[in-house]
Amino acid sequence: MAINTTSLDFSAFLALVQSAQEFILTTHVNPDGDALGAEIGLADWLLSLGKRVRMINHSPLPYNYTFLNTLSVPVEQFDFEKHDGLLTNAEQIIVLDVNDADRVRSLAPYVSTNRSRVTIIDHHLEPKDFAQHYFIDTDACSTGEIIYKLIESARPKLGGKLSQSGAVALYVAIMTDTGNFKFPRTDSEVFRICADLLDLGADPVATYDQVYNAAPASRLLLLRECLNSLGYHYDDRMALQTLTQAQLEQTKSNEEDVDGFVQMPFQVGGIVLSVFLLQLKQGWKLSARSKGEISAAALAQAFGGNGHFHAAGARIHHSYSIEEIQQLVTEQAGKLLP
Repeated sequence: MAINTTSLDFSAFLALVQSAQEFILTTHVNPDGDALGAEIGLADWLLSLGKRVRMINHSPLPYNYTFLNTLSVPVEQFDFEKHDGLLTNAEQIIVLDVNDADRVRSLAPYVSTNRSRVTIIDHHLEPKDFAQHYFIDTDACSTGEIIYKLIESARPKLGGKLSQSGAVALYVAIMTDTGNFKFPRTDSEVFRICADLLDLGADPVATYDQVYNAAPASRLLLLRECLNSLGYHYDDRMALQTLTQAQLEQTKSNEEDVDGFVQMPFQVGGIVLSVFLLQLKQGWKLSARSKGEISAAALAQAFGGNGHFHAAGARIHHSYSIEEIQQLVTEQAGKLLP
């Protein structure tokens, strides 16, 4: 099936919401601000229409996003005994901020076996073919932006509204996925959307503080370890950082504490590619960010991942040693740097 990734079919979204009364929303493993903000923002509006909504994710809610969990229905972590029947018989499952069934982990069997009841809302490249409906705009700055546009397109006929909680959630989605409004695709339309969300009660000062200034003390200790690993390659155009499970344990940190570390080397002039490697219990997680004509997505794709042109990632399931994974990634990156 040919999947449209360049424009949103607003009439199809209207028909989808009209056709169902029960929606289960989910997103990718280790959800970020865009994933959770889009999920909670959409849930807020659907609830205002009188729809039955559940939010069920593989991963627990990260500590710096718990303040978003204020709707009448909370974000839940998947539990087979509790959720198997619900997901098996769901009227409509909407997968947000991801277009690969494997990335929802424990919910993958439910979204990959019955495409007639699965919908994807996302802004990443190269969607997998496993759903009936796709609302994808790869030019959008975030999935939160897409949710806002879909809601606004449907409101004249369906009604409903965003509460302050929904507005805060969508603002967080946009704020975090634009890197606080400094990444590409942060245009005037994004700021107009944010202005509407502020009018609905989103507080830019409070939300920034909750997301970025609520870390445990262990995060700075982990950051120290990360910076100690920093190395430059290819005439200081590439930066590479690495953290291990032993360092997580030593600093009493969690995997979610590394959020944003990959972006830090861009404080150095001349860096066009930043790569962060995190050792998992099995394998490695690669995060890549780039500038200009250098494709972070191409690097991630070389290791079975994907993402945006300037921001991408991959999970590498082989248990390489630190030296092996660093060499593999550095050599692959060299093919992308002119």
